[in-house]
This record gives sequence, structure tokens and C-alpha cells, in this order.
Amino acid sequence: MIVAFVISGLISYGSPLRNHFDQQYVICVISVLSIQETFGSTLYSSIQTIIAILPLSILLFIIQIVGLSYHHYLATEILLLLLSLIIAYQCTQIQTRKIALLYNAIFFSTIVNQNSLPKVFVFLLLSVFLIGMSIAVLVSLFIFPLFATFDLEHRFSYCLSNLHRMYYLIVQGFLSRDRMTSKVSLSRASILEQMIRETMILMQPRILEAKYEPRTFLKRLFYRKRKNFIHINLQDQASLISSLMFHICSLQLVVNQCQFDEYHKDLRNELELSVYYLNSCQSSLISAFLSRKSVTNQDLRNRLANLSKAAESVRFAYKKFRLEKGIQQSESHLPHGCFLFQLFYIVKLLNDVVTNSNQKSNRIIQPKTFSWRNYIQFDRARFLLALKSMIIIGVGSIFVMVPYLAKIFENGQWILIAMCMTQAETVGGAFTTMKMRLIGTLLGSMWSYITYLLVADNIFWIFLVLIPWIFLFGYLRSYPKWGYTAIVAAFTPILVTLGQLPYGDRLPAGNYALLRIEENFVAILISIVLTMSIFPVFAIDLLKENIQKSLHSCEESIDSMHKIFDELFHHEHSEKDFCKDQIKSFLQQQRSSFHQLINFQRILVSNASVEPTFCWFQNRFSNTRYNLIVQQQIDIFRVLHNIDAAVIYLSEYSINVTNQSNSCSLFLRNIHNEIFEISQQIMNCLQTWSCYFKLSQTRCYYFTRGILVHRNELIQNDLFTHEQCLVDLYKIIHRLEHENIHQLFQQYQQFDLILFAFSSIYYSLTQLAHATLNLGTTIHEIFELEMTDLYETY
Repeated sequence: MIVAFVISGLISYGSPLRNHFDQQYVICVISVLSIQETFGSTLYSSIQTIIAILPLSILLFIIQIVGLSYHHYLATEILLLLLSLIIAYQCTQIQTRKIALLYNAIFFSTIVNQNSLPKVFVFLLLSVFLIGMSIAVLVSLFIFPLFATFDLEHRFSYCLSNLHRMYYLIVQGFLSRDRMTSKVSLSRASILEQMIRETMILMQPRILEAKYEPRTFLKRLFYRKRKNFIHINLQDQASLISSLMFHICSLQLVVNQCQFDEYHKDLRNELELSVYYLNSCQSSLISAFLSRKSVTNQDLRNRLANLSKAAESVRFAYKKFRLEKGIQQSESHLPHGCFLFQLFYIVKLLNDVVTNSNQKSNRIIQPKTFSWRNYIQFDRARFLLALKSMIIIGVGSIFVMVPYLAKIFENGQWILIAMCMTQAETVGGAFTTMKMRLIGTLLGSMWSYITYLLVADNIFWIFLVLIPWIFLFGYLRSYPKWGYTAIVAAFTPILVTLGQLPYGDRLPAGNYALLRIEENFVAILISIVLTMSIFPVFAIDLLKENIQKSLHSCEESIDSMHKIFDELFHHEHSEKDFCKDQIKSFLQQQRSSFHQLINFQRILVSNASVEPTFCWFQNRFSNTRYNLIVQQQIDIFRVLHNIDAAVIYLSEYSINVTNQSNSCSLFLRNIHNEIFEISQQIMNCLQTWSCYFKLSQTRCYYFTRGILVHRNELIQNDLFTHEQCLVDLYKIIHRLEHENIHQLFQQYQQFDLILFAFSSIYYSLTQLAHATLNLGTTIHEIFELEMTDLYETY
């Protein structure tokens, strides 16, 4: 950011371009604002901005040629509102929309207040933006470049190494001599889990950014010595980390449920050496993935063979133990079987990565067909949001168009700009942005005033004083809590100190800093009133809508669970044949969609916490309970993924068993019926809870969506239906936990791989019912908290 600021300053104030621009300080602002964390992100945001403002510039040029100029207030106001409506409706990305609205506001506020502007003013303004973005892109490329491609690979390496450390701690917890020692290992694993999750958050955005980088050239340039390195594309890297995270967290859940009794102690003594050997072989294979040196294919195959032999030794040790001890001494047989299944499935994942890494993908990518319908189709909610933006900008333009107000607020353009930049999709999002902008403006204006006291109007010394300030907030910008606040604090001194230079005699020294604070304060106060009064879209409504979508996604996952079972084992319920690769691709897409919903849900919970929801509900918004709902949905989806993985694993090893044993076919039919019944019960629960979130949304939500409200009040039958769902779930858990599965172990003593899959399915079904019951209990608490007077405000 400092290098971009210095270069843009040299171009703006130390080159002949200084004589051609009146707003050359905007180059410095845009160059600093456009710098992103990676080169791909900088290039991506710049391209999106250019796509938005280039056609807008052509339209504004035509408007100026027609005759719009100094003091044409009425025509300017109409065109400003019309173009603001179009921009706000067409630009779906918030950052691009803000930049386009800013560009539009600068043009109209300048052309209406300044006489004798050149006819090509809009292209001069466009060149200012292009120069600033070009500087940002070049600096990102040549000065300490961080490429999204390499950032992804570093995140992959970091996550993979820490996932293995987490895996080792969980295994150590399983092999501990008592529960207290196990809890210590699990607590250390939980710390690593949080670190990994924070690293994984940016992996999907980085994949989008990496598409704008020359990935093949970069890998050839920097990895030319690693001729036999495992070639895994970026999407597969993210998928592998996500899958490993699922199964290792499942291991953690199983160890938490284990009973450290005599049976477990005997099992630990039998498996300890073979499990630690498995861990050692797995460490060797993962170190080959992460090695910066060349790894030969023969060496890789040897490490993979050792891992497979280690897994076999664990399997034979457990088989020997089971034949000697049986299952009568403990109720831990299901957790133990599920634990070993997760170990073997992790080995299978690593095996698949090595096997498929050097093979070309067989997936057929269908080209996207262009359709005008996507551009012409009317969206009521988006139109009302655009209309709201237009009204807010229209009110802000009063401070520019009315001469009396324009004189008081120094043309008033920064009030208009602040109102453009503090808009958001929701009321909570707008409040959060306003708070960040006000704090950033206060900090930046204070440094502007200090800068003026130290160096007055000396350009050279102004740049020297601003450099440490930009460095500080450029550093803080990488912290999520500082984000937008740091950006505003970084560019505000540039606007104040450099922007006032041509007009330094109009106001007393230092008043520009106070004026900037005053303008932003006025703009934010007006924006708060308008945001709350004009078509308000509350984050709590979008949060409830998002929860409905995620619950529906869980319904689809549960519904597909028994359908996948049908497809793989050819039951009469099957409607369509799928190969295993198609099923895995379908599950991966399902998981990706769910993660997007959950990530957006976390943002909405944060935004909803600052909204005045007490106007709509009996009590205030419960931030803790909604965060708990997010985690409980993840728990449900994780268990569903484990069941699907066990079903696929079972299908791969049960063909020969099915041919040899009729009892296996009978048991497969029984387990299908079990999955089907539990699926129907849980889907009924999810539908009931989804209806609640729909019932408790505000009237503003129904208005913006164009939905007729049948009722939005709670009746006694709603509570009764909800409580009955919880009772039914408890009955399912009681039945599953007391299910007699001795026959299962007796039937498949010789088929231990089948046994592990069966154990995992039964154990996961129990955990699914538990997770659903926990989710229903939390929703029931929110149900009473928001819609009844059973809870008092503390």
C-alpha cells in the first residue's frame, strides 16, 4: 500500500499529469483502495470495477454533450436518480456497486458546481480511476507479490499438516488410559481445529481469485525442480481438506463418546502398536505431499504400500480381539467400529489422492449457455433495494444541489459520497458499515489535523507523514474486525490533506478535518433514518430465510441418503442409475452449497445482533442461540456425510458377501428400512422448524418479497407440534441405543470391513438423531424467546 501510494503521488504531483487533472489526489486514493491481499484479488476487483464504470462513462459523456452543465439542477437530479437506480439494480456485488455509485456521484456533484469543465471531463475522471487501479495491479504483481495460487497451496499445506497433528492427538486420546488424559488430548485437538477452520474460510474465495492468474506459468516457474510432485488441482486440494476435516472431526466425536471401561482398556492394549504404526506410515505419506523436494513415483508407491499394510495390521488386530472377547462386555462396540471405520476411510482418501493425482479428470464440463432471461427477469426484492438506494442518494444530493447547503458543507459532495458508500443489503449490514466508517473517519481526520499542524501544505512532507499512518492501517486491514475501518482510516488523510490543497485559502487552517467529520456524521445520521424507514430489509429476516434454505438442504441430504443406498444396492425404490463417481460428485456439490449457506449465516448473525429486533419480537435477538444453531446444523450435515461415506464404502466391499450370504441381503434390506424410517421422521421435524422461521419473519420481509401474509402470530398448536417432534426424536434415540445388534456381529465375524461400515452407519444414525434433537431444542428456545412472553428480559 505504501509503494502504491508513493508511486501514485509521484505520478499525480511530480509529473506533467499534474497540469491536466484537478482531482489528481483521487489517483492516490484509488491506488491504495484497490490494493488487495493477493494479486488475483486485486486484478479481479479492478476488472469488475472497470466493467461497471466503462459503459457508465460513455453514457455520462453523452449526457454532458447533450448540454448538461453548471447549475442545471433539475436535469442533474433526475439523471442522477435514474442512473443510481440502474447501477444499484444491475450491480449485484456490493463493492462494485459502491464504486460505481461513487463514480456517478463525483461526476454529477462536480459538473453541477463547477463552471467551464472540459467536454471530456468524464473520460478524465475515468483515466484517474484507471491509472489508480493500474498502479495497484502493477504493484501487486512486482512488489512483494502474493499470488492466490500459492496462497491456496500454502493454506493446503498448513491445513494438511495441522490436520495430521489433530488426527494424532485424537488417536492419542483414544489410546489414553483414562478419560481425563483423553480430554487433555481432545482439548489440544480442538485448538488445532479452530486454527484450521480459520485458514479454510478463504480457500473458496482464493480459488475464484486464482482464475485470474497464470497458474500454469507460475507453477512451471517456481516448481521446475519438483518434476514428480503430486499434481492436485486447487479445487481438489480444497475438497481433500474439507473431506479430511469431516472425518477427523468425526473421530473426535467418537472418542468423546467412548466409555473407558475394561473392554476399552483391553482393546487399547491390543491395538496400540498397530495404530501408532498406522499413524507413522500416514505421517510419512503426508510428508511426501508437503515436501519441497522431488519425490519419485517409486518412493510414493512404497509409502502408500506401507500405509495399506499398516491399515491391514490394525484390521487383523481388531478381528483377533473381537473373536477372543466378543461384544458382551461393553456397549462401546459401535463407537469402536465407527472409530476404525474413520481410520480406514482416511487411508482410502489418501490412497485415492495418490492414485488419481496424475490422471486426467474425466469430468465433462458443460459450457454455460447464454440466456437473456437472466438479465431481463425482474427481481422485486432487488428492485426495491435499488429504489431505496436511489432515494438515499436523492436525499444526499440535496446538499449538492441546494446552493445554501452546498455553501455550508463545502459543496456537500462528501455527504453524498458517504451516503453512497454506507449502503448495504440489510439494515444490520448498513449499521455495521456506518459504525466502521465513522470510526475510520474520526481516526483519519485526527491524523489529517496533526499532519497539517506538522507540515502545513508542503507536498513532500505530507507524503512522509502519511506513510507510517498508511503502513499501520494497512497492517490492521488484514484483521477481520478492523477491515473496512482500517481502509477508511488509511485513505481519509489522503482525501483531507491532498484534497484541500487547491482550496486552502477558503477555510481557516485545519477546518477541513473537522468538516470531514461533520459531513460524515450528518450523512450517517440521515442514512440511519432512511435505512430504517424506506423498504427496510432486516438481517434477521435474511438469517431466517437462510436457515430455512440450510434446513431444506439438510432435508435433501437426508432424502438422498436412502436414495443413494437404493442406487448402490439396486432396490426396487431406485428410479435412476448412477455410477459411484457421479454420486461422489453430487455429494461434493451438496456439501459445497451447504458450506456457502453456513458462511453467509455467520455474517447475518453478526449483522442481526446490531438491529433493533425488539420492535418485532417479544425479546431481544439471541446471538448465542443463533450461533449455536449454526454449529448444530454443521453437526447434522457432518453425520449425514459420514453415513453417505459408509454406504459407499459398504457397496464397494459387499458385492462378494452378498453373493455368498443371503443373510447379508436380508440385513441390507433391514438397514434400508431403518434409514428410510429415520429419514422420514427427521425430515418432518426439519419441515416443522422451517415453517416456524417463516412464521416469525417481519412484515417488511413479506412486503419486499411480494408475499401475502396468512398469519404471523403463534398459536398453541405450533408449540404442541414442535414439542411432539422432540418427543419422537427422543424415542428414536432410545430405540437406536437399545437396539440388539449382537446378530450383526455374529453374522459378519469373517467380514470385518462390512462390520466397520455397519457399525459406522448405526452409530451415525444415533448421532444424527442426537444432533437433530439438539437443534430442535435450540429452535424451541428461540421459538418461545421471540414469539411468547414465557421469557423475561434480563
